[in-house]
Amino acid sequence: MAVKPPPGRAGRLWLVRRLEVARRGADVLEQKRRALLRERQRLARLLESAENEWTRCAQEAVDMNARALALTGERRLRLAAAHIRERAELSVVRRTVLGTASPELEALRLPGTDGLAALGGPAVAIAAAVHGRALHAAAAYAAIRAGHEAVTAELAATNRRLRAIERRWIPQHEQALARLDFTLDESERDDIARVRWALEANPR
Repeated sequence: MAVKPPPGRAGRLWLVRRLEVARRGADVLEQKRRALLRERQRLARLLESAENEWTRCAQEAVDMNARALALTGERRLRLAAAHIRERAELSVVRRTVLGTASPELEALRLPGTDGLAALGGPAVAIAAAVHGRALHAAAAYAAIRAGHEAVTAELAATNRRLRAIERRWIPQHEQALARLDFTLDESERDDIARVRWALEANPR
């Protein structure tokens, strides 16, 4: 889109001011871009650690479930599972970093497991506790992953805005300013020439 400044010196002032605003905006976006890069790197490290923890806990849960099944039998395992009537409750909070809202695990409340050992034996109670740890690890991983994705999306949007300012907006206004300066210089030279001609034509 062509830049259309007001005519004359007012147009030059208008362009200069807009360029100053654009350059300040580009500086702010560059600072935000760097901060988002640091935050994404931090979350990437947390994400890798959380994924490893979740994988480890999930495998441990699978192993303990198989052990409980082997020791107690499928009937007693189902009976123990039916004994738990509550559901796990997960609560998250939204935290805002650099204008980006992302979830953070606040608490995970697991259902009570009283009486499981009596119904299914110690192996069932241990398996339930291990599954609880796996659920917590999965929730933590999911929250960190959502945060990482939100920061990545905001970083991409910031990069687009910064490129638009640096590659289109500022160059277009600089070119418009150069054209206007040329026009003003030409006009000033024409005015000087007319004044000189008038003085020569009407000497005192």
